[in-house]
This record gives sequence, structure tokens and C-alpha cells, in this order.
Amino acid sequence: MISLTWAKNPEDQIEALMGRYAELPRHIAKKHAQAAVRRVMKDAVPVLRSVTPPVGTRRGRRKKGEKPRSTGALRRSVTTKAKYIGRNADGAVYGVVGYRAGFESRKAIWLEFGTNRIQPRRIIEQFKAQYDGPAVDRLCQELAASLDKAAKELASGKNPGRAN
Repeated sequence: MISLTWAKNPEDQIEALMGRYAELPRHIAKKHAQAAVRRVMKDAVPVLRSVTPPVGTRRGRRKKGEKPRSTGALRRSVTTKAKYIGRNADGAVYGVVGYRAGFESRKAIWLEFGTNRIQPRRIIEQFKAQYDGPAVDRLCQELAASLDKAAKELASGKNPGRAN
């Protein structure tokens, strides 16, 4: 178990962990860092769903016999991705949280930035305010745990990569 609790703040801890990842072979470091980011990003889905307004709700009372509209399509379309960009020798892992492509994504853009008829809602600012702190702490934990798994994989010799 590797613990980096000596760091003053989480950003220093992440930097120290990434320095340890740099010592690993790239194919192993890439795989485990991407998995750690993917696990952290899964926690973002309920947070974004909670700050996404229910679109399509009718204000006031419904008319007699009128069916209620579906209000959860935009909330259900929340998704995350973890990607690696670059080559195996150098690159970066990043995570994205947002809405699935299509009409729901367009609705989210209209709500975020506003239109002539819709006031901007600033959903992403609310999301960042709620999720920034917990995400950094969780990323530190996941990177440390994933570094242990990467070290065990390297020691086992089962994933040697390409011989140069």
C-alpha cells in the first residue's frame, strides 16, 4: 500500500502520484490511470442529475384528462467518459461528464447558455461547486489504489508489452 499523506494539498498529492506513474511502463500506466479516472467520473453522474432541472414540466394545474409530460429525459441522458489522448509514449488521461449526443444534448446547451426565450441556468457552475472538492479527494484515493494494482501487474510479469 502506498500512502502519500505528507502532501500539503490534494494537487501536490496528485502530482506526486503521477510522478510514480511515470516510472511505470506506459502501457500499464495508461491502463490503470484511465481506470482510476473512469471510477471517479462515475460518481459525477448523480451530482449532475441532481442539478439538472426537470425540463418539460408544466407550471400550474393540468387540464382535465391531460397526461403529465415526461420530465426525466434530460436527467437520464447524463453520461461520463474517460479517455486517453496521445501516443503510448506520452499522453494524458481525462474525464468528461455531460449529456448524450442528440436532442437532449441540445436542450442542455439551451439551458446552460440560454436563448431568446430561456434564461441561462448555469448548470455546470452548480455542478462544479458541488463536485470539485470530492472529485479531487476521490481521484487521489483511486490513483493510489490503482498504482498498487499497476505495481502488482508489473511484478507478475504477465503484461510485458512490446519488446523494443
